Amino acid sequence: MNWEFEKISYLYLLVLIPFLVWRMLYLYGWKRSKITRFADSSLQERIFGNINLQGFIRDNIWIIIAFILIVLSLANLLGGVEKKEVKREGIDIVFVIDVSTSMNAEDVLPSRIEKARKIIGDIIAKLGGDRVGMVVFAGHAYSVMPLSNDYGAAEIYLSGVDTKLITAQGTNIANAVQEASNMLSHISNTSKAIVLVSDGESHKGEVDKALAMADKNEITIFSVGMGTPQGAPIPVTHQNGYSEYKKDENGDIVLTRLEDSSLKQLAIGTKGAYFYGGNPTGEVTRQLFNSLSTLNKKEQSINYTNDSKQYFQFSIGVALMILIIVSLTNYRRDFNV
Repeated sequence: MNWEFEKISYLYLLVLIPFLVWRMLYLYGWKRSKITRFADSSLQERIFGNINLQGFIRDNIWIIIAFILIVLSLANLLGGVEKKEVKREGIDIVFVIDVSTSMNAEDVLPSRIEKARKIIGDIIAKLGGDRVGMVVFAGHAYSVMPLSNDYGAAEIYLSGVDTKLITAQGTNIANAVQEASNMLSHISNTSKAIVLVSDGESHKGEVDKALAMADKNEITIFSVGMGTPQGAPIPVTHQNGYSEYKKDENGDIVLTRLEDSSLKQLAIGTKGAYFYGGNPTGEVTRQLFNSLSTLNKKEQSINYTNDSKQYFQFSIGVALMILIIVSLTNYRRDFNV
């Protein structure tokens, strides 16, 4: 069996042992000299009673031993291995993000797409045990990350989400929900959720189709509407760095508005919830995370890991027992002046 200490730095406290021994011997000599100078040896027992300087030495030795055991406990002695069962409980979540050019609008700051990334990133940072996937959509939808509990990878994928990913423009929510549903369709032992972040409106037939797919796969949809009803122009940056606002064929600036009726319909139809993305980011994140937390988490996998056995509880237990015994048996018959 291999023995090792988990936190070796605590062992440096053992350098205090010579000081503790010196302190014990110094106090022993000091007490003895005081007794000798105070009274003649023939009178010491009559004046002080049965002085127990040997008990003083004994108690201090036990205290030093307890100190050593406490240091060993802090260093955490490890030896051998033990098999541990690790259960993972959670839900499966697919984040569906609208990357149409209208998401560049700045009616919510710093922009719709940047705030969408911030909300999703904050949600991912709060998760534990849940698997996440990612779908982006505009005129078409594409999976960019399969289901995984690798949150570091999810943050990397999220950082690359922008409005240049898909050239075909539009807001094809039905196709996006279908892509996310396909990702979740073969899973039967956990709750499933789609977090849909968009600013757009879909035709009624498309919404009905998306609802049917979500219902078939027992998926709950939580939607976040990005933008404002008043709307805002769409910034366009050309390859030469020149920026302007998008214009229609008549040369008029195009305004994009939040049209969230389809988003609300999807949330209500799947017993999920709708959130207005124009609210403060922290508020949207908190409400969305709390809603996700209401879904039943089920056991998704069981893994086994071999960890080193820890023995700190034995040494700390013996140390405490020694200190308790010393405190109960020390009746101070050692010329305590």
